[in-house]
Amino acid sequence: MSYDLYFDLAQPTSCADIQRHFRERSHYQVSDGAVYQNANTGVYFQFNWSRDSAQALVSRVAFNMNYFRPHVFGLEAEPEVRAFVARFSPKIEDPQLHGMGSGPYASDRFLSGWNAGNEAAYEAILQMQHPTRKLYTLPSAVLERIWRWNSLIDQTQAKFGESLFVPKVMLLAVNGELTTVIVWGDGIPEVVPDVQAVLVVRDELSPDSVKNKSAKDRCLVQQRTLDDVLAPLLESGYPLPVRFPSYNEPPAAVRTFIKSLVPTSDHIAGIAFDSVLDRELASKYSRDL
Repeated sequence: MSYDLYFDLAQPTSCADIQRHFRERSHYQVSDGAVYQNANTGVYFQFNWSRDSAQALVSRVAFNMNYFRPHVFGLEAEPEVRAFVARFSPKIEDPQLHGMGSGPYASDRFLSGWNAGNEAAYEAILQMQHPTRKLYTLPSAVLERIWRWNSLIDQTQAKFGESLFVPKVMLLAVNGELTTVIVWGDGIPEVVPDVQAVLVVRDELSPDSVKNKSAKDRCLVQQRTLDDVLAPLLESGYPLPVRFPSYNEPPAAVRTFIKSLVPTSDHIAGIAFDSVLDRELASKYSRDL
C-alpha cells in the first residue's frame, strides 16, 4: 500500500535535466530514478521515470511513498514534491482520496491525501490482517518533535561547530520497551535533548580502563539522573527541551558520576523510525494497543 502521484511533463524533458535536479538536492541516490533516504530521520521515498531509449527524454515521472508509516513521512516528502513541481511545472494526477485530483499542486492537499491514505492503511493492516511483528507506537506529537530534532541535526551541529556535539535521538527497545535515547560518550560537551534515557559510552572513564589500554562499556541512565551533574532542561527554541553543558572538558563532578555508573545488563535493540506508528491512529484500529 502506497501513496502515488504522477507528473506529466508539459514537454518531453531530458533525463539528464531531471537527474540534475535531484543530484542538486540532499539525500538522493540518482540513476533511472531518484531514491530519497535521510539517514538522520529515517524517512525515505522515491521518484521514478522511464525514458525514450533513442533520445533519453522523459514524459512522465511518478512519486511513491509507502503507507503504514509515521505521519511525518508526509511532512518531509512535501517540500521535495513541491520543489519538483516548481522546477518542471507538470500536470498532476493524484488518485488519493482527499488529494489534488488533476491539480494544481497544493501543499495542504498533498498532506491531506497522504494522511487519509496512511490512516486507511493503518485500518486495513491492523483490523484486516494480523501484524507479524511487535508494534511500537509513540504519540504523534512526540514523533514529530523527534523527527524535527533529527532533521535539524546538521544545521544545529554547524551552529555549534566543534564546541558541542549534537546527538541523534534514537529509538531503542530496552527489554522490549520502546525508549527514546541519545548516546553520550565519556562526558564530552554535548547538547542533551529531552529523551527518556542516555546511553553513556565509557572509554577513558571506564573503571576498568588503564593507561594505554581501553575497556569500553556502556551504561543506560534515565534522563532525571543527570539533574545533579548537568544544567537543567530548558526550552531554547529547539524541537525538544535541551541541556547545554557549561564546560569544555568534563569537570570532576561529571567524571566521578560517569565512573560510578554500573554497566547495563539490559537487552537493547535498535528500532527503525519507519516502524514506529502514530499511537493515536494505531489505538484507533487495534485492540491490542
